[in-house]
This record gives sequence, C-alpha cells and structure tokens, in this order.
Amino acid sequence: MMILKTFLTRSLPSHCSIDALKVSVRFKHSNTQVKRLFNKNGARMRLMGRKSAVQLDYEPTLNSMLVEKVSVLPNGWVPPPPEEVLESVGAYPFQVSRTGNKPNGAVGFLPVYSDYRGGGRTKHTTIVRKVRGDIDLFVKELLSHLNSTEGVNLSPQDVRIRAGNVIEIKGTFVHEVRLWLAGLGF
Repeated sequence: MMILKTFLTRSLPSHCSIDALKVSVRFKHSNTQVKRLFNKNGARMRLMGRKSAVQLDYEPTLNSMLVEKVSVLPNGWVPPPPEEVLESVGAYPFQVSRTGNKPNGAVGFLPVYSDYRGGGRTKHTTIVRKVRGDIDLFVKELLSHLNSTEGVNLSPQDVRIRAGNVIEIKGTFVHEVRLWLAGLGF
C-alpha cells in the first residue's frame, strides 16, 4: 500500500491530492430495489411462477378457417356464418358469443374491442369478451394466429385473462381478431 501511495504522489501533478482520486461508486438500484429484485419477494415470486408455467412452443390445432370469405363492415359488424358452419362450431373447446339485445332479432357484433389507457392514452389493448370454455386453449390459439401474421411477435406475457373471462391483448389487433373469430365460424 505504501508503494502505491508513493507512486501516486510522484505521478500526480502538484495541485492534486490522493483524496481527489477517491471515486464514489453509484449503484443502479437503491437498497430497497435490490431487496425487491433479488430477495424472495412475494409479488416477484408470483410473477416468476406465472412466467415459468407458460409454454412457448405450441402448434395450433385450429389451422383451418371454416368460413373462407369474411367481410367486416366499417362499423365492425361481421355477418353470421352459414348454417352448415354453425354445426361444426359446437365441437370447439371454447365458444365466443355475439352481443345481444339487438332490435328485430338482428345478429349482434363479435365482442372484440380496443381500449386506450394510461396518462397520455398510450397503452393500447385489444379486449375480447364473452369467451366460454377452455380459456387457456383459446389464448394459445389466438396467440399462434396473431404471431403467424407478419410483423407480430407476441409472447404469453402480453395476454391477460381478467375476471369474467375477459381477455386483454397488448396492442391493437381488433381487425385481425374479428377476422379470425369470423373465420372460425363465431
């Protein structure tokens, strides 16, 4: 240590001292943040448990679209599928009901909506409601369909299942989800 001190004093200019060489080390995280990040925090453990349960390698089972030509009106309404398609829709492990309470027995809309949240309304989400049956399979099929479109790379962490079987997808995919659901015959 003494050799290092004498070396530093000789190599420093006369107006500098050894005390000026002491550098304070700043960490990126505060002590509280370090505890939350690296210790067994309850919220972090729950989050890690969710991420480990997700399977990323999934092959879709509903590859074929039952309805070939699907048209969506500018207001978002999709015509109902033909009668012969409705029979095979019942074999799916999940169901998506259309909206109800329309006058004169009219067919409702597919329950796919967009939502904008956040301070500057910058968080864009797509919401799918009225899903019954196997919700996990529905989410896997939906993700595999959306990831097959060009430029989309969603992970299972980008999808939330809310109370009441409401599914939220990060991003705006209303048109794609409506076309997919109409193609399946809903």
